[in-house]
Parts: sequence; structure tokens; C-alpha cells
Amino acid sequence: MSSRHYVDRLFDPDPQKVLQGVIDMKNAVIGNNKQKANLIVLGAVPRLLYLLQQESSSTELKTECAVVLGSLAMGTENNVKSLLDCHIIPALLQGLLSPDLKFIEACLRCLRTVFTSPVTPEELLYTDATVIPHLMALLSRSRYTQEYICQIFSHCCKGPDHQTILFNHGAVQNIAHLLTSLSYKVRMQALKCFSVLAFENPQVSMTLVNVLVDGELLPQIFVKMLQRDKPIEMQLTSAKCLTYMCRAGAIRTDDNCIVLKVR
Repeated sequence: MSSRHYVDRLFDPDPQKVLQGVIDMKNAVIGNNKQKANLIVLGAVPRLLYLLQQESSSTELKTECAVVLGSLAMGTENNVKSLLDCHIIPALLQGLLSPDLKFIEACLRCLRTVFTSPVTPEELLYTDATVIPHLMALLSRSRYTQEYICQIFSHCCKGPDHQTILFNHGAVQNIAHLLTSLSYKVRMQALKCFSVLAFENPQVSMTLVNVLVDGELLPQIFVKMLQRDKPIEMQLTSAKCLTYMCRAGAIRTDDNCIVLKVR
């Protein structure tokens, strides 16, 4: 089927045919960068975003549109630039206000892919002041919202201004309990959040020392994540967290956990 045909089906007056067209498009673009580029050139993105934002669209259609957009974002950096030019981020952030969890997760997955691209300005996360508190509230919804939101935060937290915004909106309290999640991906993304929050930031580092998670202090949890049986990525990131806390003076350098582990 030609790329043009996929795009034409998005304009069919029958909503069921539009939904089937989006599903077929989703299957056609998986792992196919040439097809992704063709569909973008032919104007698929504005139409997908329109369908995603239409109140008359079914939740299933909206969710499938978000999935296809996420797949397009996984292509080249030029693809991501095209998506940004079509104002994909405000549309997806608006989607997070939906009551439907599957749609929220699809929007977050796509946002994660767009924000982790080097061509996306981090500032786009902070443009609307209501976004960060809403993301904090969504952290409790599912392990997928936890994984994607933590990944977005750790990628978009660049410098003291961003650290302060996230800190002031309760990032430490909201993310700390995720370190004991049953999901490795959630634990790992939460840990990465703490490493970027604490980097060269005495205020955050001093706060982390006294945070309790399930009756255990945060530095002790970081030490447990340093153990040899843990994946290397986890060991290195928890070592970063402890090192940043040390440099900020939050943990004494002769503290047992530092002497035995980080050196």
C-alpha cells in the first residue's frame, strides 16, 4: 500500500475506517524509517494530532494516534523536528488531562520519546506552569506512568532552575517511594531522577539525607543499590547520588557507607 493511501484513509468520513487506517499505519511504520519519513512529508502528523485532540474521536482512536506519533518520533532527529514544528508537545500534554489511563500512558510514552531526543528543548516541559504538578499527580496511576514521567524528569532537569521547580513541586517525596517499586525500570528511572536532582545542588542533597522510605533512610537505600548483585547501571547511578550528596556536605566523607562503597 502506498504512503499516500495511508494518509488518505485518515480523512475517511467513517470513524471505524479511520481507526482501522491508523492501526494499519501503526503496523506499517514499525522499524521502517523510510515509511515514517514519507508519511510525515505527506502530512500525516497534523491529521493525527487533529484526531488525537477531537472530542468526537473515540478513546481507542486517540490512543492509537498517540502510539503512531510515538513510533514516528522513534525515527530520525528530522522526524522529531517535524513533530515539534506541528506542536506535538502541547497536544500530548493536553491529552494527559483525559480520564482514560491507556490514553494517558500512550501520550506519556510519546512525550518520553520526544523529550529524550537531543533536538527537543527541555524548556518545553516548563512552559505551562500546570504541567509539572499534574505529572506529579499522575505518578501514582501505574508503573508505566511512573517509568515514563521519571524518564522525562531526568532528561529535562538541566541546571538549578529546573532542579528548583521539580524540588518545589515535591519531586523528592513523590519519587522516593518508587525506589522500592517491584519494577526494575521504575526503580532505575527514579534513581536517575535523584542523580540529576542532587547534582551540584546542596539544597536537594541535604533534604535527601533525612528522607525515609519504608522506614529506611534514602542514603541506605542508595548503598543497597550499590551491591555487587545489582546491575552495573544501578550501581553507577546510586554511586553518583552518594557522591553528589558527599560533595554537597550532606554526608560526611568518613561515613561508613561512603568509605566502603564509593571509593
